[in-house]
Amino acid sequence: MRTAVPAALPRPRVVVVLLAGRGAYRLAVYAAGLALLAVWGPDEFAAYAGPVGALAWYTVAVSSGPEKAALTLIARPGGAHLHRLVRAIAVTGLAVPLAGWLLLVVAGAGDTAVRYAAAASAAGGIGCATVLVALYRLRGAPLVDGAAYLAVAVAYAVAVALALAGAGATQVLATLAAAGIAVNIALLVGLARGDRSPPVPPGATPGPGTGADTAREPAMQHLDPAPHGGGTARRADPAADHGRAVGPDVPALPRRDALRAAALLGVAELLGTAGASALYAALAALGDAAEISLFYVLAVVTSVVSTGWGYLLRLVQPAVADRYGRAGEPAGWRAARRTLGATIAFGLPAAVALTAAATAGAGPGLVYPAIGVEILLFGANAVSALLLEVSGARGRRWSAQAAVVQFAVVAGTGWLLVPVTGALGGVAALVAGELVRAALLRFAAGRAVRR
Repeated sequence: MRTAVPAALPRPRVVVVLLAGRGAYRLAVYAAGLALLAVWGPDEFAAYAGPVGALAWYTVAVSSGPEKAALTLIARPGGAHLHRLVRAIAVTGLAVPLAGWLLLVVAGAGDTAVRYAAAASAAGGIGCATVLVALYRLRGAPLVDGAAYLAVAVAYAVAVALALAGAGATQVLATLAAAGIAVNIALLVGLARGDRSPPVPPGATPGPGTGADTAREPAMQHLDPAPHGGGTARRADPAADHGRAVGPDVPALPRRDALRAAALLGVAELLGTAGASALYAALAALGDAAEISLFYVLAVVTSVVSTGWGYLLRLVQPAVADRYGRAGEPAGWRAARRTLGATIAFGLPAAVALTAAATAGAGPGLVYPAIGVEILLFGANAVSALLLEVSGARGRRWSAQAAVVQFAVVAGTGWLLVPVTGALGGVAALVAGELVRAALLRFAAGRAVRR
């Protein structure tokens, strides 16, 4: 297995290809939904959309923590051996709902239960693939990412064709789940072949088939001393983790650190999804279809922007992790503190101005500048969270703790404001949550820097 981990920024043309693959997937998901609604009508479409919407969170649960842990730790000295552990975590997230789905099918369970199990398997498949393609990027083969998502996009086109041929929601969900399984099997086979390939010598450039066309910078073999002491100067099996060194004076990172990181790093995205669900519940209780529809459109816009921005941050995360892993935790804290200060300096006056305008009766059009403010705050907080999360275990704990408080603020503020101002109240709750998150993270980072 190649143990070197490229920690260079991806080249622009590679980023374009990767964004095209993810964009095609997103477009296929949205287009397929509209097409299936047109083909089936509202009743059958509800049988499809209900399970898909109810289990969308599962993709985040499977992918977010393990992916971010891989991008943060594998790029660190002594972290290359964590490839297989992260892979196992992701595969487990797919295997559990898949086993349940197959058992329900064999047992002859009703269509409703089978549909929900198939939707969970499809969601787990996307989550697992997200983690596996991140491992490919770390191995210097980023274009596999785009190819995998293009394959899933094709699966959605096939699903629409089957619906046109008479297939129902149960069959379409089974098709999407099966496609996700097939893509993940192909990804796992490729990673297993990489495990058997010889190690890349320090300073060497990946050869053909390992991303040489897309990662021209020298692969990085970390040889600097680890911050907590040394080990023997020998090369360890990258798949093993028994405290052996992976290079001169560089001990292998413990598996428990990776497991903790995977648990903590998934908290923010999972609770962000839960916060949006709480706002939808508040709007549903309001019972105003126009406000629900408006909030849905705004949520789609912010989701597209935030997903794209988050993906770009994932692409640079190994390089950022390598930089601050070498610079030390305080360097990450100071950088995050500066970014968070700028975020609050912009966000707080903007929130006050929006509140004043709403109080003065500015009208429903105020929701559009409000969603713009929310998008900017989210983007800035994502950068700050990245800086803290790659800096070390303390930064990851702060990020998770702030995300818990943010969820409480979003849910509580939303249930207070939505009955009064509808969709605008939901957006205001999101803005409040981002500001509180920024303030908590800045306080934690600032206190640590002063010590």
